[in-house]
Amino acid sequence: MRGLAIIAVAVGCGSSQPAATPAGPPAAMVATRASADDVIVATVNGQPVWGSCVAIQAKRGANKQDALHQCVDFELLAQTADQRGYARDAEVARATHGAMVSELVTTYEDGYQDPAQFGAFWQKAYKKDLWHLRHENYRASSYVRIEVPATAAPEDAAAKKLIADRIEAALANETGLMGPSLLALAQTAAPGVTLKHEDVTAFRAGGLEANYAKALFALPEIGRASPVVRTKWGWDIVVWTDDVPAADPPESEVIAKLLPEVKIAFFPHWVEAIGKSLGVRVTYDEANIAKLEAL
Repeated sequence: MRGLAIIAVAVGCGSSQPAATPAGPPAAMVATRASADDVIVATVNGQPVWGSCVAIQAKRGANKQDALHQCVDFELLAQTADQRGYARDAEVARATHGAMVSELVTTYEDGYQDPAQFGAFWQKAYKKDLWHLRHENYRASSYVRIEVPATAAPEDAAAKKLIADRIEAALANETGLMGPSLLALAQTAAPGVTLKHEDVTAFRAGGLEANYAKALFALPEIGRASPVVRTKWGWDIVVWTDDVPAADPPESEVIAKLLPEVKIAFFPHWVEAIGKSLGVRVTYDEANIAKLEAL
């Protein structure tokens, strides 16, 4: 059974504590056809054994004759259980209760496939998640920086550029660089110099400072360091550390990826709508609810 159906059954399952049998008629013990083209392959005391049962057993590995006998035996046992009153057993009633809920939830799973059926729920998810599915190339990076204030004198900026050049030269032929190795090599090349360092999560070029982005997206491979670049914060050396390729899937693929999340979000609304349509009224026994922790 599907994920939502499993959730629904879990909510309705019993515990190890005794429970009252739910009101209503006992579970029906007469097997029904699985589909319009299902056929009766045998009878047990006049009750049908359906070909769909045999097909299921055959899929589980039984040959045709064994599968038929298994279904006949199952019907015999079902009738015996019915005669002994097991249809009114609390566990049977709870299992039937859960199975009916699962079947109802399956109609939701199968019937809600069109985005228009979810209304605002779909629009919210589409707006929130589309950028994860359709996007430009994103690159993650790491950098070391010799900070240069905007008010720094030209000679101070030039002196710091010479230090940055030493770091660039030390990194020029390095491959496989990541944040820690970048910082360690930079500190070795410029001992005693205060370096700003940060690992930067994946961004598109337009989400980064313009010169930083230009240096990052010009790099030919992951793990390489850029030449020194002047950003608004100082002299930077940038390393490309990870890549998220651009993606532009067709709308059908976007729908397929968003649908499971939207179904889960919309499910309580669907249940609430059923309750309203049936005029269902829910009341809570606060005194007994208070006892739940002890149970």
